[in-house]
Amino acid sequence: MNHPHPLADRVAIVTGAAQGIGAAVAAELTARGARVVAVDLAPVAAAAGITPVHGDVADPGTVRAALATAEALGGPATVLVQAAFTDTRAPLDDLADDAWDAMLGTVLTAARRFDAAFVRALPAGTPASIVHLASPHAFGAVPGFAAYAAAKAGLLALTRAAAVEWGRRGVRCNAVAPGFVPVERNRQVWTDPELSAAMLRAAPLGRFGTAAEVARAVAFLAGDEASFVNGACLAVDGGMTAMLPEALLR
Repeated sequence: MNHPHPLADRVAIVTGAAQGIGAAVAAELTARGARVVAVDLAPVAAAAGITPVHGDVADPGTVRAALATAEALGGPATVLVQAAFTDTRAPLDDLADDAWDAMLGTVLTAARRFDAAFVRALPAGTPASIVHLASPHAFGAVPGFAAYAAAKAGLLALTRAAAVEWGRRGVRCNAVAPGFVPVERNRQVWTDPELSAAMLRAAPLGRFGTAAEVARAVAFLAGDEASFVNGACLAVDGGMTAMLPEALLR
């Protein structure tokens, strides 16, 4: 029988935790017994078991503050979920350098820095889990999302590198690639009947996902049930990346 609180007595850090999938992950980990340090530039909603840390994940000071908060909660943190995000959309030939740098800085460079600091803070031999929020954009292109795609593809490479380098320390690193989930930043799609219908035609299950469904997958990878899963990317997309365009003609 599964333990009702499989993450009891653990301290977790979740970046990008103020809204959308990051907020759902923080809530799910808390429901499974973890004490959660929720990191974001935006305000994090108050909730039992969640301690907010306000700051930019690209700032090393924010990383230090999050790790120190985890220690104060009875840590060190043994779960790290990286869901921080910034929005950059522009044609590839008109993409400003600072926009490109901001995307890679938040999604990839900051993740590498936070991962490394997290591992350094672990006592020797302490089992731990890192989960990166990747994207189907890491596997295919959509016009206007070049910076996002490059950052998420890099995040998958980072996932594999971390899994290999830190596995013998007892640190697992995996990724989740969510399909289309209606959240505030993509409101213009799911609130538009035509755009929404077009997206649903490419959804084998005939519906969009939910942030809670993605959060449950993240929590699985974070916990002991996934104790031999390392370096993997779990697609939580309803089959979207499995479908060829030809299927739309059937």
